[in-house]
Amino acid sequence: MAVASAVVQLGLADLDALNTAFALPCIGEFIAGWQARRPYRAIRVNHEPLT
Repeated sequence: MAVASAVVQLGLADLDALNTAFALPCIGEFIAGWQARRPYRAIRVNHEPLT
């Protein structure tokens, strides 16, 4: 069972867009900074398969 304390929704067109977004240095820095202040584990819910 998972209980969300924060939810982030990304609206990306496809798997290539997802890979491009997470390859950007600013995204990695944002995630690392957020996780340093609020340790968490990510789960995926209500997600349609990416094509």
